[in-house]
Parts: sequence; C-alpha cells; structure tokens
Amino acid sequence: MKTKTILFSGILAFVIAGILNVAIDHQASAQQLQFGFVNSGVIMTQFEDAQRAQRQYENIVVGWENELRDKIQQLQENYDDFQRKQGMMTEQARIEEQQRLVELEQEINQFRMEKFGQGGAAATEFERIFEPVRQKILDAIEVIAQQENLNLVLDKSDDVGVLLYADRRFDVTFKVLDYLKRGSQ
Repeated sequence: MKTKTILFSGILAFVIAGILNVAIDHQASAQQLQFGFVNSGVIMTQFEDAQRAQRQYENIVVGWENELRDKIQQLQENYDDFQRKQGMMTEQARIEEQQRLVELEQEINQFRMEKFGQGGAAATEFERIFEPVRQKILDAIEVIAQQENLNLVLDKSDDVGVLLYADRRFDVTFKVLDYLKRGSQ
C-alpha cells in the first residue's frame, strides 16, 4: 500500500509539474503567475471546526471499535468454551458448535467490512462530518487567493501536495482530456 502511495505521489507530482510548466509557458508573456501555498495539516490541527469534527468522528469510530472488540472477545470465549467441552460432545453437537463459531466469525468479518472496509460506514461518516469543514477551508483559500492575486494555491502538507485553488483561466483539464481521448494526433 505504501508503495502505491509513493508511486501515486510521484505521478501526481509529475502531472502537476507538467501542468504548471504549460501554464507558465502559456502565461509567461502575458503576465506573471502568482503562487501561494497552505499547510492543510496545520489548518486541520488549528481550526476549531476541524478539531470538533475530528472529535465527533473519533467518538463514532471508537464506538464501532469497542463493539468489534466485544464481538471478537465473545467469539474467543465461545471458542475456548468449545475447546473445553468438545471431548464430551457428540459428533453432531461438535459439528453444530463449529458451524456456529464459523458463523460468528463471518458476522465479525462482515461487521468489520461494513464499518471499516473501503467505502464502509467509517468512510461515509468521515465524508459527512468533514465535508462542511473542507468546504469552509476551500472557500477561505479562494477568498485569500483572490485578495492576494494568487493564480494557484498548493498544499504543502506532509502528505501528497495537492492543488487547492486555481484561477479558472489556467485550467487545462479538458484540453488534456481531449488530447488523451484523441491520442497524440
């Protein structure tokens, strides 16, 4: 997973650098591009709304983690009980108990995937809780960018840098898509 993240980061940096070069070449004679940056990590740790959202999200997730831990503990207790009693069980009772333990384990795995899997409840809740905060931050970035006459605002966080605001005049997204769809004709 870390290798994929590093690879994606490299590709993203390469694409951003290419876009910036095109934008700079295109605008070099007309005007000078003005860049700015933010550190979203600092914003997220110092913006009260973000801190409040983080606490709300953690409270929800901790509840699910506790529920999962309780289910796992119950399964372990049932398994230990089965281990102690299986010598005294009939073949049919042993098979039924083993099947019950397998079903409990499957329920735990299903719960884990529903809550913590890709696209699960944790991801959905994160998006629901943080979307208003993210929008406030992006709105603020846009206001500051316009006040400071910035054409591009980049993220300087410790994670992958991301373009957070760009003057629409410098958006070449659809030109790039058209080029990719047509090939290099």
